[in-house]
Amino acid sequence: MSIKKSLAGLLALMMVMSISVPLHVFAASGAGTEPMEPVNEMMVELHDDFFNPDVITIASGESTELLLENVGQKQHTFTVEKLGIDAELQPREQKTITIEPQEAGTYELICRFHENEGMVGEVIIK
Repeated sequence: MSIKKSLAGLLALMMVMSISVPLHVFAASGAGTEPMEPVNEMMVELHDDFFNPDVITIASGESTELLLENVGQKQHTFTVEKLGIDAELQPREQKTITIEPQEAGTYELICRFHENEGMVGEVIIK
C-alpha cells in the first residue's frame, strides 16, 4: 500500500472520529433527549390603582411564574396574604415570583397601599 493511500485512509478515519465523538458525548449527556418541565408564565401589570388582569387563574400543584411590572407612577404591592405572597414594587420596577399553590380556592389580591382606592383582584386556584 502506498503512503498516499495510508495517509488518505488515516485522514478519513480521523474525520469520522471527530464527527462521531461529539455526537456520542451529546447523546450520552442527555442534552436534547429529556423533556423540559413546562413553565407556566403570566404577566401582571400594576397600574396606578388597578391590576391588569385583575383576575388571575392558576392550576393547583403547578409551578407558575408571575412576571410583575409596576407600570404606574406610585409604589405598589402584589399581596395575597393567604398564599404568603407580598411583593413590593417601585414605579417602573419588574419582579418575577414563582408560586406553586396546592389548595384550590379564590384568594383576595390587594395592593396594601391602594386597597381603599379599589386596587384589588382575585387569584383563583383550580
